[in-house]
Amino acid sequence: MEPAATVRFAQVLERLDRVKLPSGLSFHRSGRTLAATVSPATREAGKSYQSRIWRFTLDGGAKQLTHGPGNDDQPAWSPLDDRLAFTSDRAVKGKADLFLLERGEARPLGRIPGTIEALRWSADAKFLIAMAADRGLDHAATSGAVRIWWDGMEDPAVTNAAKARRRLFRVRVADGDTVEIGPRDQAVWEFDLLGADSAIALISEDPSERGWYHAKLARIDFDPRSVKVLYSSRWQLQGPAVSPDGKHVAFLEGWSSDRGLVAGEMRLLVLATGQIVTLAADGETNISSLQWRDDESLWFAGWSRLGSNHGVVRRDGSIEWIEREDAVVGPTSFLASVTPTPDNKGLAGIREAVGAPPEIVFKTAAWKSGSNVGWKPLTTINAAIMRDYPGYPEVREARWKGKDGLDLEALVLLPPDRPSGPLPTIVDIHGGPTWSAKYAFNPGYALPLAAAGYVVFLPNYRGNTGWGQPYSKLNIGDPGGAEFDDILAGIDWCVAQGFTDPMKLGITGGSYGGYMTAWAVATTDHFKAAVMVSGIANQWSCHYSCNHDFGEYIVGGPLTEERFRKLAIERSPLFRLDKPTTPTLILHGVEDRCTPLGQGQEFHSALREHGVETELVAYPREGHGNRERAHRLDAWRRSVAWFGRFLRPDRKQGR
Repeated sequence: MEPAATVRFAQVLERLDRVKLPSGLSFHRSGRTLAATVSPATREAGKSYQSRIWRFTLDGGAKQLTHGPGNDDQPAWSPLDDRLAFTSDRAVKGKADLFLLERGEARPLGRIPGTIEALRWSADAKFLIAMAADRGLDHAATSGAVRIWWDGMEDPAVTNAAKARRRLFRVRVADGDTVEIGPRDQAVWEFDLLGADSAIALISEDPSERGWYHAKLARIDFDPRSVKVLYSSRWQLQGPAVSPDGKHVAFLEGWSSDRGLVAGEMRLLVLATGQIVTLAADGETNISSLQWRDDESLWFAGWSRLGSNHGVVRRDGSIEWIEREDAVVGPTSFLASVTPTPDNKGLAGIREAVGAPPEIVFKTAAWKSGSNVGWKPLTTINAAIMRDYPGYPEVREARWKGKDGLDLEALVLLPPDRPSGPLPTIVDIHGGPTWSAKYAFNPGYALPLAAAGYVVFLPNYRGNTGWGQPYSKLNIGDPGGAEFDDILAGIDWCVAQGFTDPMKLGITGGSYGGYMTAWAVATTDHFKAAVMVSGIANQWSCHYSCNHDFGEYIVGGPLTEERFRKLAIERSPLFRLDKPTTPTLILHGVEDRCTPLGQGQEFHSALREHGVETELVAYPREGHGNRERAHRLDAWRRSVAWFGRFLRPDRKQGR
């Protein structure tokens, strides 16, 4: 790198490590105050995230409510008084237990044997209902895909699908009395309360991550712990929400590559008849969250092209109000969401955009169709991040067509103070594939690459979210096919625009983007260097060594059938290596159960066998993506040094 870029790259890494991440918004019953989790960007080795619960007021006030130690999370205000429930692993690292904050003092509550992943107050505020995961299960890929464990080392590690599962518990607030109320032999993935003694939930017989892909919508009655299945789907379900009158259940349905990434169609189940209705059938089909406004309408939030949207849909399927914006409105780019005040007269959200790191924002509900009531910032937790930012890139929108004429969109980051003419360019492919590059503060998490002086192309390709469910399903049965052609056509567009040097191309990506990176290495000689992160090299072996059923969906059917098994092998980079030439750095987490370390090891060995320069870096304690500060910094420094060696061989490189 040039000296200026070297300094800027280091400064950007330091700046990004200071970003604070709000999540878990919960309004006080008054509607004038909300609680939120504020988390650091990274954590230290062997420690949990040092997240804290804060209180923010609509007039700009802020107060830290919890002080750890450990990870304080999932705040939930009582519907009737000033008590605040939350979870924390302050007692046992890695195990989120239930706590109650009352009159400024936090005390443990109940005896739940698992780690809590979701909380609900009962309407009378006498009970808390918690969903907890047993030890020995896994976190979702969007949460790192590591094994859930606490109390020392797991020795030996035993996987028994018949025992560990996600369960429901009821905790009496007065004395902490804890009773299991969920199914005796099925896993619960999400739930919403239906009166005092029942819930609507997503359940599966298989408690592993594979089971989530086939979860069903069901009613659970607490006292007999009985289950009645209400709806089954070929696709994935998310976010069941019971109407205030208890007569309807709203939920989302659509193809999702990972738990937590559903961006689907809005469905409505009439409990009395079992009838299923699709809301806004011809419009919004990449919605990721729903909440009832009243018995006749729902708040929704989702993805729209390179940005997000939110609004109100009526029970008859008509859109009462919608707003689209070039921003991420939600805690992450995985989940678009808004949080209404208890009286539905206002909305809070977590918003980030180009040049604007995440902050909690608020708007009044004095809108009408076609109006645009702007967000008012409630927090300034990241106010210092953009102050004297060391060279924020120019972010441009890219539009081109696939071979078949399909309209495609992407983002391009152009480095600050760039010289005229074409530059070395890194193609950074996002994972999923039911995800997308969006207008965000750190688009595609690629700010460090731009700081290092590279043009960064962030392609969205068929199969992504933001363009509707039919679009999201276009790559099913065709991994590495037309979607890869989309990316190559996008590179041609970058070259035609004059800012990309076609002889100095690098490629990288994580998860499914790592698969596409490996596919590029195996099937083309377009790229001078590659960095494969948590990728897939062998669709067949990954399906049987990972913890999920993604492979069955992306090839179009079960690998027990010969035609799908053959396709999995045919579309595996490992089996397509002919005369590879691209030097490839492989970064992987040792504990990754989504794309296991073996995928990186297989590809590394195969490249060595073909005489290709390659290096495998395995990070201990890490899963699907690095969370520890030292590991994240190390991965960035290695990646930029690797690209520098092969895209800028005339310049001295260093870590």
